[in-house]
Amino acid sequence: MIEALRVERAIAFSLTAFVLAVALSDARRRRIPNALVFPAAALGLGLNALNGWNAVTQSAIGLATGFALLFLPYLAGGMRAGDVKFLAAVGAFTSAPQILRVFFLTLLCYPLLAVFFVTRERKWAVTFLRFRILLLRSLSAFAPALRLRAARLEESDDQRVESVRTPFSLAIATGTLLTLYTGLLNYLL
Repeated sequence: MIEALRVERAIAFSLTAFVLAVALSDARRRRIPNALVFPAAALGLGLNALNGWNAVTQSAIGLATGFALLFLPYLAGGMRAGDVKFLAAVGAFTSAPQILRVFFLTLLCYPLLAVFFVTRERKWAVTFLRFRILLLRSLSAFAPALRLRAARLEESDDQRVESVRTPFSLAIATGTLLTLYTGLLNYLL
């Protein structure tokens, strides 16, 4: 077996390069290429295999966990397939507990990134309006009268104005790097 410290360094270096490449690609082109994701997942599994069967098993479980975390949001239409594959590939470098840390930190980082993009595009009014419509629609399951309020708000929404799109991959990359290089959330999982 190759020295474990060397393998850990190779994993950290490879994972860092991978998440930065994906984040840059998604920020520029709004796409996460399979040509980055699938080889990275294989590399993550392969590097972990250098530490033995237990490590590769943990890597495979991390891959499956990363996939599972975003699969339901993808099915509901709230997530793109590239983001699902990206988190799964990150899981191939890590383990189930680590990918859960990545996921929680991603969820904490995403709103901050969204605020940045909304501010940059100066679309606070339309974003707030659409958020209220979504919230009222959701709450109307418990209070049907809110459906009417949501319908009234929809009348004032100019559908020609595009919503701000914040690449979720930037949050995944940030959550991954925070997990990799800090001790954030280590006490939870």
